[in-house]
Amino acid sequence: MVKKEKIKACWKDMQASSGFKKSLTFLIFVAIAALFWFIMALNDSVQDDFEVKVNIYNVPDSVTFITLPPEKIHVMVRDQGTNLWRHGVFGNATVNINFRDFSSDGKFVMRRSELTAALKNVFGASASLLSTSVDSLALHYTTLPGKRVPVQVVADLSPAPGKIITGVPQVGPSKVVVYSVREVLDTLTRVYTESFSRHNLEETTEIPVKLRPIADVRFEPAAVKVKVEVEPLVRKQTSVNVAVHNVPDGMDLLLFPSKVTVEYYVPMSKFDPNSVDKVDVAVDCRDLAQSKRKLPVHIGHHSPGYVNLHLLTDSVEYTLVRN
Repeated sequence: MVKKEKIKACWKDMQASSGFKKSLTFLIFVAIAALFWFIMALNDSVQDDFEVKVNIYNVPDSVTFITLPPEKIHVMVRDQGTNLWRHGVFGNATVNINFRDFSSDGKFVMRRSELTAALKNVFGASASLLSTSVDSLALHYTTLPGKRVPVQVVADLSPAPGKIITGVPQVGPSKVVVYSVREVLDTLTRVYTESFSRHNLEETTEIPVKLRPIADVRFEPAAVKVKVEVEPLVRKQTSVNVAVHNVPDGMDLLLFPSKVTVEYYVPMSKFDPNSVDKVDVAVDCRDLAQSKRKLPVHIGHHSPGYVNLHLLTDSVEYTLVRN
């Protein structure tokens, strides 16, 4: 309370001093001068950039734009500062275009002079348009319903060491809706993603990918997500009987050993230590002419999903006997 009383007393003393009154008068005149200067500056001709929203109205529900109209047009304008300040502060500039005035037979065409006139109406007759990011509109549209077609992935994928990509990449959504003229819709059976690559994938990954563009065709959606399933590999071993192929007539082939061990890797989701693994291995008697002591063992058919199959014993001794 004592400090508040001291502050009030000091403030009263300052107000009563002649220096305070002179300073206050000076500040008032400075503020008035700044206001006049601001008003005069706003009346000067200046230039500024604006983002003008594009609003196309009176579009029938049956119409779908194949070529999407721009959401905004970048415009550089020269005018009095007060006019430009009003556009910048008091609202978002929007150019309104009547669809029916510029559409015919699947085409929406707005020439440069027509678009310039429409933009000029936004800023007023005194404004000068110095440049625009879009100088005309040439859009295609259709009244036909869309057609659902599947998406095919175009990719170069590889897993990290000790991992495997299981299955084929999954696309979400698996089908997209395409809009175009009848001649294109009748022949279009699928669409493709843009080509992409991912290497040394450590885990399951979702990759956003755009669809490969086709002239005069609109996709909905225009991009998809590709899911790549990645799993760690688990090592397995199994002992397999060696089969004998192409035995000469009247002869038998005895093998030592008659079983060999096959080592391979499977995805973790398919690993079952109690499962019976299916791997065919065999020797071929047509190889007898090339070896007098041992025959090479070949891996034949095996269950799908096995990776890096190899034999711990790649050859066996044999004895050829008459039966």
